Amino acid sequence: MQMNPKTQLVLIGVSGLFAILFDLVDFSIGFYCTKPLTTLLILTLPLRFPHDQLKAYRKTVLWGLLFCLIGDSFLLFESFFLYGLTSFLIGHLCFLYAFVKQQGFQWPVIPGIFLGSIASTILFLCYDNLGALLLPVLVYIGVILIMSWQGIALQRQNKHFTFRYVGWAVVLFLFSDAVLALNKFYIPFAYSGVLILSTYWLAICLIALSASKATKEPV
Repeated sequence: MQMNPKTQLVLIGVSGLFAILFDLVDFSIGFYCTKPLTTLLILTLPLRFPHDQLKAYRKTVLWGLLFCLIGDSFLLFESFFLYGLTSFLIGHLCFLYAFVKQQGFQWPVIPGIFLGSIASTILFLCYDNLGALLLPVLVYIGVILIMSWQGIALQRQNKHFTFRYVGWAVVLFLFSDAVLALNKFYIPFAYSGVLILSTYWLAICLIALSASKATKEPV
């Protein structure tokens, strides 16, 4: 019997909750299994429930999600942080390309100022502790900033119903990365993993849904 979209979304939520719980109780084996599994389940949404009118968009989003999965796997190990960062960087470039291909490059001023202010603040706070990672982090911040900017523009200006949550998705992705950066390079704080993982998975799930028919068009 074929799984319906709601059932798969429930599975994603359950897998994510277990991953967060395993992280909280420091059960490494469980976390190492459920973290990539959650991302894999999200990745399969556009594969199992493809949107036929958005084939090129779906293909590029799938590539972005695949690199997120690769990045997730690398980030399970501290020594592979730079590889994880690079994987997510490629993923963001895929998402950026997917967004821009839908309507060209847009220039919404207020979202740009808002996102630029957030990125500048995070960089200012983390700057002293970046060390040799300064250049890779600068590049990464620049790419996710532009990706988020264009994702917001896509939601604001494109009337296709599947894009109605893309803006929220990219803001959540930026928030997740901001918390990760502050926790790693500024001040570690309790339960940061809960915030990082929950907002990250919600972000990529919304992006995956934008490339699938898992949600119905509002009447």
